[in-house]
Amino acid sequence: MRVYLDESYDHDHSYFILGALFDPPSSTIHEDFVAAKRQLGYVDPGGESREIKYSTTRSHYHFKVASRAVDCFRSSPSWFRAIVIGQRPQAAFDLNYFGNRSEPKAMKEARAYKKFTEMLLSNNTSNMTNSVLLTGRMTRCRGDAFLSLITDLFGRAGAGFSGSTAPIFRHVQEVDTAREQFHVGQIGDILQGVILDELLPTKNRYKQKIREYVKQELAIPSLARAYWDSVPL
Repeated sequence: MRVYLDESYDHDHSYFILGALFDPPSSTIHEDFVAAKRQLGYVDPGGESREIKYSTTRSHYHFKVASRAVDCFRSSPSWFRAIVIGQRPQAAFDLNYFGNRSEPKAMKEARAYKKFTEMLLSNNTSNMTNSVLLTGRMTRCRGDAFLSLITDLFGRAGAGFSGSTAPIFRHVQEVDTAREQFHVGQIGDILQGVILDELLPTKNRYKQKIREYVKQELAIPSLARAYWDSVPL
């Protein structure tokens, strides 16, 4: 199993989204996604497939590539999970829970990031062993410290959340999802982006189109909190 972990947030940091795409060994999502990009001519001069991100979806061509990413996800055995944290006062999230009022905001954000990562992974990896965790670039905390913490919690047999005989993750690494071998992480970025767009709708019509395409193709009536609160666990 490969797990691609990443983060998203809007310009004003009103919301912070932590997402994880779980890609089982039987999946061909990577091969399918790269093939789809090449079929659409979405390649660089060297023949490598180019990066697509929700934030850079600004044309019909970008929409076509992003929609193919959704198609590849829908057709695969992969699944996606996310945690949405509202950071506006009305969102009832108090960053001071993660430290003293006198401490720097960045320090409290790093603690929150680590805690929510722990929650997301621990609730979705209970039956996994010897998997691989690939994270996007760390912006909320020091990357090496974060990877060390995750390794302590999930990467050592008999410690943290791992069982006594095998770790949940045998390898934890920060990667650049712009590199072709890690392009599956871009699909997670698009799925996080449309969640954010449902919370804070954009005026960009191509982003609106990909948001509606995700809801249509994945048969999800809404990406807003009210809908998810109504879904039985």
